[in-house]
Amino acid sequence: MSKQNAFFPQPQTRICNATRPRATRGRRKMRTMKINVFPGAINVPLWSGMKQGFFAKRGLEMEIIYTPNSVEQLTGIAAGKFDIMLTSIDNIIAYTEKQGEVPADGDTDLIAFMGCDDAFLCLAVQEDIKSFADLPGKILTADALTTGFAFVLRRMLALNGIDENEIEWMSTGGVLQRWQAMMENPEQKGTLQVTPFEIMGAPKGHHVLARASDVLDAYQGIVGGTRVAWAEENADDLSGFIAGWLESVNWMYEPDNREEALDIIVEKMPEMPREVAAGACEVFFDPETGMRRDGALDIPGIETVLDLRRTFGPAPDDLHVPSITSIRPISRRQRVVRRGAGARQLW
Repeated sequence: MSKQNAFFPQPQTRICNATRPRATRGRRKMRTMKINVFPGAINVPLWSGMKQGFFAKRGLEMEIIYTPNSVEQLTGIAAGKFDIMLTSIDNIIAYTEKQGEVPADGDTDLIAFMGCDDAFLCLAVQEDIKSFADLPGKILTADALTTGFAFVLRRMLALNGIDENEIEWMSTGGVLQRWQAMMENPEQKGTLQVTPFEIMGAPKGHHVLARASDVLDAYQGIVGGTRVAWAEENADDLSGFIAGWLESVNWMYEPDNREEALDIIVEKMPEMPREVAAGACEVFFDPETGMRRDGALDIPGIETVLDLRRTFGPAPDDLHVPSITSIRPISRRQRVVRRGAGARQLW
């Protein structure tokens, strides 16, 4: 196994749900749903939902496609290569508004149909970086420099008195690729990372210089996204996915299920130490700041995303709030999610 793939499946590897309950097989016809995600332990609700049969009992067989970066993910969804994705809501805004890192051929009429979390973002840096004052003249890395989480990193720099023009910027791919690049290239001094990558870098001396939650009052990070046309044509399956996801998230919040959740992470990432997986779960399922148990979109958090895009991106003054104008009613159950009602109403 190569160093790059020691912790995660090869990007764009497909993993199908082979553990659906036996009773489901004979009761209904299964429908395959292709979902595109970034590699990482943050996918544990997806893995556990497959393992526990939460998607299968709703007639869904999940096919996971791992992406190496946001460009391939967003151009892929536009081209119809997969059905849904878990991504930064800023990516959806960028490509819907024709502000993506690259032009995307196909259907870029995209929506965010479910809120997942704030992405658990932090600025992870090399051991020799002790403060923001050490960063001018150094290399910082990002995925796509004009979309996604790069704006959060730029806000962090600004709030700490650092001129971003004094930073040497480098695009090195998604979270896995950025973590691996920093592990192998100590001249890359920092990147905005997602839990548990900051934990995984600790043996090399990587440490957290700041967390997004320290500087942003609210932030909508990861969401479920898809094409409007697909959502309208597959409303029942989309509602079934939302319900299965939320059942899985709530299942993992139960203390009695934590050890089994860790088993699932270790099964999917066999070279990740169990203590790292446990640390990640403490973050993911913190009662106050963890993954959203109801799938609601964080409207103040979306306003923060839009403010960052207006400040650092090529955003027009009339950049709209996607939770209001781009996210369209698809079904009664999805409207319940947007109002922030309890997840059990979906089941």
